[in-house]
Amino acid sequence: MSTKEKGVKDRILETAVRLFQTQGYGNTGINQIIQESQTAKASFYDYYPSKDLLGKAYIEFYGKEQLVLLEKLQSRSENARDFIEAWTHILRRQTRNSEFAGCPMANTAAQIASTSPSISEEVKKLALRTVDLLSVYLKEMQKKGQIPKNADTQSLARKIFASYEGVLQIWKLTGKISALDDLPEMVEAIIKSSGKK
Repeated sequence: MSTKEKGVKDRILETAVRLFQTQGYGNTGINQIIQESQTAKASFYDYYPSKDLLGKAYIEFYGKEQLVLLEKLQSRSENARDFIEAWTHILRRQTRNSEFAGCPMANTAAQIASTSPSISEEVKKLALRTVDLLSVYLKEMQKKGQIPKNADTQSLARKIFASYEGVLQIWKLTGKISALDDLPEMVEAIIKSSGKK
C-alpha cells in the first residue's frame, strides 16, 4: 500500500473512530464518514467494503490503544491498588471530555446486538485479551505477596473487568462521575475476598 493510500485509509478510520465514539456505531452513517473524512465514495469502499469491516477496524484500533494504556499503567504502579487508582484517574479524565461515551467495546456490542458476527467476534477477542492481561498482572502481584496465594487470578481478572464495565455503566446511567470512584474500593474488596474459601 502506498503512502497516499495509507493516508486515505487512516483518515477514514480516524474519522470513524471519532464519530463512533461520540455518536455511537449505530447512529453514524457511511455517508457522514465519507463526507467528514473528505474521501471519495469509491475510495471509501476500496478500503472498507462494508460498515461491518470498518466497525471491526474500529474495535481493533481501540483494543490496541486500551491494551497499551493498561500495560503502561501496570508498569508504573507499585501494586494493584495504585494500578486501579491510576486507571480510575484516566477514566475520570476521559469523562470530563464531552465526547467520551464510555467503553467503546461495550457500547458497540450493545448497539449491534448480534447483527454483526465479525464485530461481535472482535469485541469478544478484545474482552478476553483484556482479562488475560489483567490476569497476568495479578499473577505478578501474587508472586509479590500482594494477592492471596490461593486466589484464582483469571477469575479475579474477570471480576475486576466486570467492575470496570459496571462503574462506566453507572456513570452513563446516572451522569454522576463519582460512580467511577467506586472502582478502587470494589477491586480492593474483590482482592480481599479472593483468598477466602
